[in-house]
Order: sequence, then structure tokens, then C-alpha cells
Amino acid sequence: MMDTQIFKLKLSVHGTSLYILISDLVQGGIRPTMEEIGLRFNASGEDTLAALAELLTYKVLYENRVDPEKVSYHPNPASLWELPLETSKKD
Repeated sequence: MMDTQIFKLKLSVHGTSLYILISDLVQGGIRPTMEEIGLRFNASGEDTLAALAELLTYKVLYENRVDPEKVSYHPNPASLWELPLETSKKD
């Protein structure tokens, strides 16, 4: 289930959108691999990778590498997220 705390991080539009998509995939029982994400995410490959990197950097997502050929990405609980510097200074 999507955590609405994502909006408080003030990440990029693509980063926030990708988080929502991945949360939806997980909730729907679909393994969020790059293949599944690419089928549904309406952004260039470059923008998708940048959004993914942003979410991984702030620990919003983690990589599941059970199958080395199909890495999947899953939401962490908000308690594990790391705030971007400009966001943490404001609060």
C-alpha cells in the first residue's frame, strides 16, 4: 500500500510517480521488475532510471535480488526513508 508520506519528501515528479506505480504493482501481486515497470511507466528509459536511482538513494525502495536475472524493486516502510537535505532542513 502506498504511503502518503512520499509527498513530504518533495522528490521529482518521476520519482514520486514511480513510487506510486511500484506500490500499486506490489499491491496487485505483480513483481515490480524493470520489464513490468517499463510496460506501465510513461517516461523515457533515462527518466525511469533517474527516478529509480532517486528512490534507491533515499531508501524509499530496496532491490530484491532473489533471482539475479530479474531484480525487483519494493517499497521500504517510511520509517527507513532518508530525507533529502533540503527537506530535512525545513522540518
